[in-house]
Amino acid sequence: MLIAVTSIKSGGCTTFAAALAAVWPSEPGLLVEADAAGGDLGGWHGVPDTPGLATLANACRSSGPVDLAAHVTRLPCGIDVVVAAAGRPQASAAVGLLADTEPARWAKERPTILDVGRLEPSSPALPLLEATDVVLVVTRGDVLSLKRVFDAELPTDRAQLVLVGEPAYRPEEIAATVGLPVAVQLQWDRHSAEVIAGTRRARRAWKRVGMPATARTLALTLAKTPEPQGRDRR
Repeated sequence: MLIAVTSIKSGGCTTFAAALAAVWPSEPGLLVEADAAGGDLGGWHGVPDTPGLATLANACRSSGPVDLAAHVTRLPCGIDVVVAAAGRPQASAAVGLLADTEPARWAKERPTILDVGRLEPSSPALPLLEATDVVLVVTRGDVLSLKRVFDAELPTDRAQLVLVGEPAYRPEEIAATVGLPVAVQLQWDRHSAEVIAGTRRARRAWKRVGMPATARTLALTLAKTPEPQGRDRR
């Protein structure tokens, strides 16, 4: 399964995408930093970006088989990630190369979560959204944030909202107005965010409470979601 996590204006998608990968049921999820603005996880944890997104994208350009494991880094908090360079030019180039490849070449071995960062009209990550099974849009539930989501060109057959904080409206009202279902309501969890950011040591039970527990509930639902038949956009 291939899942994209993005946002329109507010941040938080890297943290949520990492939590989702950490708690994926049955088998470990893989997080791919596909944010054209640059990756965060390498800098947060002090790990190199090679191997990572750039080496994976280059490997996918060859005609031979792709050894996905050769491009994966295991973070101290237990998350497997394909790390992107922190710089925008390098990350943007790698994302563009990856978007030109067939996802089955690099997303067939295990459930894969793409952190595409903030959705921009000219982002080279846009073709990746077309290939995903689900697009999770991390947003706050206030009027301005929801208006930005409404105005964005999102694949309405696959996009769902991840509401952060206390929304201004009920989930059913938001879904009716924005035109996208609410996948989950998420209370921000500083403890888990610090574990993912590498500023707090990961204890054994960190995935069982707070944001990871909420993410696992969503993951259990998504894992049972059949692939949609259409790919209609607004």
